[in-house]
Amino acid sequence: MSRTLLLLAAPGDSGAAAVARALSAPGGHGGVLTLTPADLARARWSHRVNGKGEASTRITLPTGQVLDDRTIGAVLHRLPGLPLTAGTENSPRAKDALYTHSERQALIASWLLSLAPRVIGLISAYGTAHGTVSRTAALVHAEQCGLPVARRGGATRGGLVGQPAPGERHVPRLAWPGGPGSPVPVDVLPEPTAYQDSLLIAGYRVIGPRAGDYGERCHRLADTLGTRHLELQFAPRATGAVVTDVHLCPRLDDPLHVQTTASFMVAVAGLPTRSPE
Repeated sequence: MSRTLLLLAAPGDSGAAAVARALSAPGGHGGVLTLTPADLARARWSHRVNGKGEASTRITLPTGQVLDDRTIGAVLHRLPGLPLTAGTENSPRAKDALYTHSERQALIASWLLSLAPRVIGLISAYGTAHGTVSRTAALVHAEQCGLPVARRGGATRGGLVGQPAPGERHVPRLAWPGGPGSPVPVDVLPEPTAYQDSLLIAGYRVIGPRAGDYGERCHRLADTLGTRHLELQFAPRATGAVVTDVHLCPRLDDPLHVQTTASFMVAVAGLPTRSPE
């Protein structure tokens, strides 16, 4: 039975598009399909859960193509969430529209959870690629796993955080004439400098120039976050490079990261690796 390599991503997701091209290239795999949130929202779903709690799903896409659980080899999950039906936010039926939207989101979450061993990306009850993990929470987890992390935080007034350290900036939440020490809440953020390099975790591989230094800690972070596909972004500091971002949807703007992700999908699907002719 042929197996589909499925990519779930928002329109304009250049990283997902690059992986799809790598999988479909000569010597690659032909059964590659990319679906957007709108495609999933317009599809017809048959989702059943038996007495043992085992789910089975059959999806008929707007094109007429049918996806069955048995035909899906691997899923690259980068979904930001389903779109809310346009024009329903302030309509008399807004409550019904919101309920339908939440039910569809829960349906996708259940579907992904049933495919768990074949899904690359964070799986949660929310059905989105980030679940409830915020950018700040991911960095907190990274620090707890022993990775050097740029300082982030905040205070109820600017004077409580002192002067910005090298590589960071203090951003007041209100325009206030009192200067840095004024009684205004302030956020401590990394300076938006160009990143120095990055590490990609894909399965049990860590790709990047700092893999030797931080590989074990990256695996610990992946286990903590519940996904074996993420990217750490580093920026230079006087005391050495620090992590400024944890991307649960890796940017995939590096050709090596794209190829590694494509290979990861092929391995998860149990498909043979093909060499270009």
